[in-house]
Amino acid sequence: MRIWKTGVQPRRLGTIWYQIILTTVGLTQSASLAQSLNVPTGTENAATFADATDASAIRFIHNSPFTPERHTHLTFGSGIAWMDFDQDDLPDLYAAQGVPFETERTPDSESVTDCLYRNLGDGQFEDVSKVCGLSDNDYSMGLAVGDFDNDGFQDIYVTNFGLNRLLRNNGDGTFTEIAAASGVAYAGFGASCTWVDLDDDGSLDLFVVNYVKLDVNNYKLCTVERNGKRYGVTCHPRSLSSECDVLFRSHGDGGFSDGTERAGMNRSPAAQGLGVVAVDVDADGDVDVFVANDSVANDLWLNQADGQLSNEGISSGTAFNRAGQREACMGAVVGDVDGDGLPDLFVTNYYGETNTLYRNEAAGFFLDVTDESGLASPSRLKLGFGTSLFDFDNDGWLDLFVANGHVHDRPEILGPNETFAQRPQLFQNQGGRRFTEVSDSGGRYFQRDVVGRSCAVADYDRDGWQDLAIGHLNSGLVLLHNEKRDPQMKSLRIQLIGVRSNRDAIGAVVEVRIGEKHLTRFRIGSSGYLSCDEGCLTIGVGSSGTPADVTIGWPGGESQTFRALQTGRLHVLIEGR
Repeated sequence: MRIWKTGVQPRRLGTIWYQIILTTVGLTQSASLAQSLNVPTGTENAATFADATDASAIRFIHNSPFTPERHTHLTFGSGIAWMDFDQDDLPDLYAAQGVPFETERTPDSESVTDCLYRNLGDGQFEDVSKVCGLSDNDYSMGLAVGDFDNDGFQDIYVTNFGLNRLLRNNGDGTFTEIAAASGVAYAGFGASCTWVDLDDDGSLDLFVVNYVKLDVNNYKLCTVERNGKRYGVTCHPRSLSSECDVLFRSHGDGGFSDGTERAGMNRSPAAQGLGVVAVDVDADGDVDVFVANDSVANDLWLNQADGQLSNEGISSGTAFNRAGQREACMGAVVGDVDGDGLPDLFVTNYYGETNTLYRNEAAGFFLDVTDESGLASPSRLKLGFGTSLFDFDNDGWLDLFVANGHVHDRPEILGPNETFAQRPQLFQNQGGRRFTEVSDSGGRYFQRDVVGRSCAVADYDRDGWQDLAIGHLNSGLVLLHNEKRDPQMKSLRIQLIGVRSNRDAIGAVVEVRIGEKHLTRFRIGSSGYLSCDEGCLTIGVGSSGTPADVTIGWPGGESQTFRALQTGRLHVLIEGR
């Protein structure tokens, strides 16, 4: 793969020809190269992950200093997203940035922006934020990566505490902010967002989750009294006015219009939303949207044939936990955790609650199986935010990561067993039956108390093993390199290219048959909390050395099977070819 240097524009290759070239790249070659890359090297008995942040040259520090009043939005953190913005088959890393509150800003604050790190292919990254034209100095929160104009270059939508941004990839290594020109310039307290083709017309629509109604000129402050003294605190969400989520429908020409009312979303009460994932939960051929809400019922918007969205959170079993209680939900992720081919939902929640695993029982109905899955007790005394379902050991079963950290930093406000900084957690999937916490063997990072917020997954060094980036509140971004590298465990990479469907094939269902294994993965437009995983799918297939048959359910409804795909390679699968 050719690496282009700062200030040098990549040559715009013909889309299909470029992708055919990529099919010749093997993971076996990448794995051997990994030994010479500037990444930590592991042994058979090494920890699962090694901190590769220093070696990567990523120097991102999140900037969200607390005010004495503890303005609410300052505690929520910002997202991270993997995207191949320069089309060199190496995932680059976008990190959203916070800023001080309006009254606390200095001239230096204006120079703090979101950051984009280009993957150089040797285990290192280069900050190309200025070269790429990034200049957003609002408080950035949620990120969604998708090629909304189908030109072959990934774009990115950024929600803010303030005015949201749409950064169009110009294809020459730069971005142009076009939110107003394209019709998606919404101002509010944005949270997670996702690209999704709700009407299967081949153009990506945009679903934006909003938290509450707050702005610098109308900002409610909250206090509590402890031992005769009042303290400023982050407001409880139910003490604030909720803000309706927004759906922007694509016109197919790069423009959008507000389709919230037309979709029927105004028929449900506005809620304090934070997390979102879009996937076809009821297997009816169109994509649905799940929204994780804070301290109120969750929403599950089922896609109707007439273009309407129907909120079936309560009837589906995803609005509450198994006890019928609403929870303070933060992040949400989707994946087939039990191997039945259906998308299950995992949601992170507040301290004193448990995180929640909703198992898909078919036809869009879910059952809370958190306790029997082994995920209840380990999460009760944590406050979860970011989360990722990914197969870190390549055995074909999706494992789980959770980033933890409280929203209150003052000891006077916290309970006797509560802490602001908390340890992250890693869980291994035991054959689809239950999860076992393996944080103790996860590596040194898992022994640290941190204020975790966002996380996103990618195989950044192309060794066939998925790695993890984690964002923290007012602290440095951490890059964890996967050290498992068991030569017996295989994977294959799948890059989907839509033709009739949207170019990124967001919404596609990938079924892999290899030996006795039958695996299902989903191509989604965002993940976890405020974040976005790499679009190229790394699929662990276990120890089988036989070729795989891969069936793609394209977003437009067509099904296509590609036979005898070798493991250890990148396979670029083009719709209709």
